[in-house]
Amino acid sequence: MQLEVLAELIAYLVAATVLTGLGLAAEAASLFRLGAGETTIAVWFGFVGLLALYAGIYMLGYEKVAKTMIALRS
Repeated sequence: MQLEVLAELIAYLVAATVLTGLGLAAEAASLFRLGAGETTIAVWFGFVGLLALYAGIYMLGYEKVAKTMIALRS
């Protein structure tokens, strides 16, 4: 039981880290495109970046990792 929960925690941590990294990269690309005057693609990168950050930080990081850590402690 504990090993399964630990494996689940590691998988969620890796997924949250990857999504957060992709979100940050998309936001940086958005700022670079905005600076270059490409507004349409900058808005697109900004939206995709926010979506990835939301999924990585809140949906996986907070909802899954925090709840899995609580389950692991009990």
